[in-house]
Amino acid sequence: MKKLIIILVILAVIGALVFGAIYMRRKASGVTQVTTETVQRRDILQVVTAFGSLNPQVEVSISSKVIGQIERLYVEEGDTVSRGDTLVELERNRYRAAVSSAQAALRSARSDVSRVEANLNQAKETLRRSQAMFDKNLISEDALLQAQTQVEVQEAMLESALNNVDRTQGTLEETQDDLDQTTIIAPVSGVVISLSVEEGENVITGTMNNPGSVIMTIAQLDAMEAVVDVDEADVVSLDIGQRVKVEVDAFADTFLVGEVVKIANSAKLQSVGGQETVANYEVKITVPEPFEGIRPGMSCTAEIEVEKAESVLSVPIQSIVTAREEPGKEEGEKPPSRNGMMRKRDAVFVVKSGAANQRIVETGIADDRYIEIKEGIEENDKVVTGRYEALRALQDGDRVEEISSGFQGPGRGGFGGRPN
Repeated sequence: MKKLIIILVILAVIGALVFGAIYMRRKASGVTQVTTETVQRRDILQVVTAFGSLNPQVEVSISSKVIGQIERLYVEEGDTVSRGDTLVELERNRYRAAVSSAQAALRSARSDVSRVEANLNQAKETLRRSQAMFDKNLISEDALLQAQTQVEVQEAMLESALNNVDRTQGTLEETQDDLDQTTIIAPVSGVVISLSVEEGENVITGTMNNPGSVIMTIAQLDAMEAVVDVDEADVVSLDIGQRVKVEVDAFADTFLVGEVVKIANSAKLQSVGGQETVANYEVKITVPEPFEGIRPGMSCTAEIEVEKAESVLSVPIQSIVTAREEPGKEEGEKPPSRNGMMRKRDAVFVVKSGAANQRIVETGIADDRYIEIKEGIEENDKVVTGRYEALRALQDGDRVEEISSGFQGPGRGGFGGRPN
């Protein structure tokens, strides 16, 4: 085993020496070895990549509106329910008793109204007779005023009795509603994605400072949304309605297609050490047709289609360099500048007759491999793509030798991979 290792090391050293000798000989001869690629037309798709998770578009937390002990659970986690299905029943005895008490109070209040109405009618009849007798000077004015006062008293008592009926009617409706709330039904159709209680447990209602008991959560899994964080530098390129490719980490080589539906106006600031902070904006992407097996909370990667250019000249991104000089300028002439600094321009090296010719180019949008060239080169030109060391030091007019061809792929041009 040791002999094999020694032999491999010796072969590696020999190979390095041979390669180094060839490289030095090429360098001494003034020829730089480079890789090239032919300029072609491609579809360029510029995207913003963001990471997040998948969540249901409709997700409802089920809580109780009354306090009580769970008598029966009708569902389990993972069950599919329809709107109106009974989910939970709470203990009902005290709420039934409250309803019975309110019903009795309402009967008594209505009886009081009937009694007061009878007294009022009698007082009105007495007032009518007293008025007739007063007109004939058969009774005094004080007796007439006493009859009028009795009518007013009975009218006030009737108003109070009617108000009492309204109050007891409201109490009955509240207690009846509380009794009805002991049976909890599904407000939407969906799947029970979480169940937080068991039979026999007590549930409480929420207050301003304390949340109530969440019994279960129902979600509609036939329509999902991806919630992702986008960097502040990229969010300015986004707009509502942009097409999105969503890859779910748990499902390789499969993706969903959605669109941007909401872009946050305020940033989420995150400290990354010291005083440096990163500002991200939450972006929601609707995914109307998720495939089977997707669960809420799964991690995902979203590629948001920002801009697309079809059938444009393009070169590999690594072939773009900063112009070494301004071609065509006379010796001693100053290059264009801004605030006294040399203007940076993009350039590529085109191989012609064994020499690298620098071309100033105007670039456009880019995907992960290629960048659009609006002007400066022509189709079928050969541009230098590497090696990095050679490209970094290359000068206009340097002699070059092609040692291999770069990747001749078609570029992105659209959403690759296998859709759901």
